[in-house]
Amino acid sequence: MADVIPADLDTEAGLIGCVLTSPGVFPLVQHLVAPEHFHEPLHTYLWETIAAVSAAGDTPNYMKVRAAIGPTAAGRDLGGRTVVQYLTSITAHGAVPANAEEYARTVQQYWQLRQLAAATSDVREGGPVIPGPTLERIYAEVDKVRASFVSRKSMSATLAEAGEALVAGITADLQGSSVKLASSGILSLDREIGGGPQPANLITAAGRTSMGKSILGTEIALAMSDQNCATLYHSLEMSRRQIAARTASSELQRRGIRISYEQIMRRGGLDYRQAELVAGVVYEQRQQPMMIEDGGGRTIGDIAASSDRLANAYARKGTPLGCVVIDHAHIVRPARAYRREDEGLKEVADGALALAKHLDCPVFLLAQCNRGPEGREDKRPGLADIRGAGAFEENSDTVIFLYRPGYYAERTQAFRDGCPNARDDFDRVRHDLELIIDKNRAGRPNQTVRVWVDPALNAIRDR
Repeated sequence: MADVIPADLDTEAGLIGCVLTSPGVFPLVQHLVAPEHFHEPLHTYLWETIAAVSAAGDTPNYMKVRAAIGPTAAGRDLGGRTVVQYLTSITAHGAVPANAEEYARTVQQYWQLRQLAAATSDVREGGPVIPGPTLERIYAEVDKVRASFVSRKSMSATLAEAGEALVAGITADLQGSSVKLASSGILSLDREIGGGPQPANLITAAGRTSMGKSILGTEIALAMSDQNCATLYHSLEMSRRQIAARTASSELQRRGIRISYEQIMRRGGLDYRQAELVAGVVYEQRQQPMMIEDGGGRTIGDIAASSDRLANAYARKGTPLGCVVIDHAHIVRPARAYRREDEGLKEVADGALALAKHLDCPVFLLAQCNRGPEGREDKRPGLADIRGAGAFEENSDTVIFLYRPGYYAERTQAFRDGCPNARDDFDRVRHDLELIIDKNRAGRPNQTVRVWVDPALNAIRDR
């Protein structure tokens, strides 16, 4: 069989020529193309050399790259001409620097096509195939190729350029012309994290079981979609019906109607009047740009690839992206087997941060705390209580812990025995939820936001 997918060698050479003649374009394209994306081995070698010169703090122009190659490699025969003669020819070819990004994307796309062709080669060549595992392997390769560029997106700027962008943002804010941040729906939380969830930020929200992580995730996603900002909710635990029941119950609570989501989900749980109320809210919410992807067994690469696809679909409709919610980190499947759990969790945290940067929107990563708080008198969790704490602490722009004292108050023996004092203690805190902001790059750390919660209605409100 012929070579799987032919590459455009002229485009590869044109990209290298652009950089050698106008080195300033390299920072604009280096996140798009890696050495392994070139089809021609010589081009791979030249791109590695360009990257090495740039990483050393030098300008990757023709003279510097030629010097970095060295006389031995420069004189290597390529079948009638040397490496340095080839380098001279592609530099003199007249590549247009303005086309560098287009060249880079073309090189990248050809590499993707070769990878996908290789992934399906055994099927096309008629070799032995077991359908299920073969499809799983091909889909995994597709998602890997799609997600491989999520982590490559980066931008370079001088300090002067960064300062100009900062001042421009401050000026626009003062003049009222800045782009308004979408609210989390919890104004007291927004105030502490810079006015709202920040673009390109990873926000980890962690807590023990039943502290309200999923309540927080669905409430923020619903609030942002209510502002006509697209929200993507990746649920690896709850079904889409459960999430729809939660959002309906929350909206009904805003209208002064108490129908728990458990009641909505339970067969025979509603009478005709209640069913009409739920159906009415569901009908209204169908217009909101909130997409739910449910089902377990997905990797962070799967989540990144589908998020990219959905975000592009909303962008084509002119709908801005509000946030991505991943519920939750500890049941995201690692892409491969690791010896230690924390290595797999680092993959998840790294991928979630890369996704936030790539989509330029806040990513809320819900996370499970270990049993450490259960053995302490003060059961409020801290960074050390997150399973795989190091990865989440390192990657997150904001870390929020959830603590609901009512959960513990109703689990005391005195409460179970019907003690009036215990009942009074529970009633005092039953609607209390503490959002403990431990790490906070956009504001003050070590702050506690106290909000009202009703777990049965999936409702969180400012006090």
